[in-house]
Amino acid sequence: MPLPSQAVPTYTLTIPSSGEDLKFRPFLVKEQKALLIAQQSDDALIMIDTLKSVVQACALKELDVSNMAIFDLEYVFSQIRAKSVGETVDLFFFCDTCEDEKAKVKITIDLTKLQVTKDPTHISKIELFEDVGVVMKYPGIDIINKVDNIDYNQVDIVFEIIVNCIDHIYNSQEVFYAKEQTKEELETFLNNLTQDQFHKVQAFFETMPKLQHKVNFNCPVCSKPHERVMEGLSNFF
Repeated sequence: MPLPSQAVPTYTLTIPSSGEDLKFRPFLVKEQKALLIAQQSDDALIMIDTLKSVVQACALKELDVSNMAIFDLEYVFSQIRAKSVGETVDLFFFCDTCEDEKAKVKITIDLTKLQVTKDPTHISKIELFEDVGVVMKYPGIDIINKVDNIDYNQVDIVFEIIVNCIDHIYNSQEVFYAKEQTKEELETFLNNLTQDQFHKVQAFFETMPKLQHKVNFNCPVCSKPHERVMEGLSNFF
């Protein structure tokens, strides 16, 4: 005779980039254990793989977790975490002037109120020259991890991310999908842009939506006002 099991509650969130509803369940003990083990390992690759597997397990439909926009994945995980461990988290913020150990403030963040902020100037279809343009896609966690684990200088990192985030290049006659081009061909295309044209492409990343939360507080010692902008999961957990 099988042991009794309980029904797991389900919740719904809205994926920021698409506006689609996603039903999900909270972590189970096995997933919470996996996250704790990954966190204790202090290995970024293990943590990322565990995060992806937990999000996929808790989502009640198939997700392409590896290629989800990074801000979508961060938001989905934050909401799963809120329903699994607790909807609030206490964080300490320190004065950037005082050296007094009492110059800190504890602020409670409601994870259910976290939002992905969107820049109204942000566009993914970028006109470059004559009838030629490029359509970009958001970097997923695998792209971010790939770049973080390669010994690039800053220019190389920018190029690597951009090349991996080109969806297609177009003109009035044809569409050239990035997956059908070589990396060298895409790099040549970028290298032949003017500075102004390249800055248009960079602006896609600079204005990209972000999981972001602003915190305002006054130092309890010197009363200096502070504003901190928190971005990404690492700031909240």
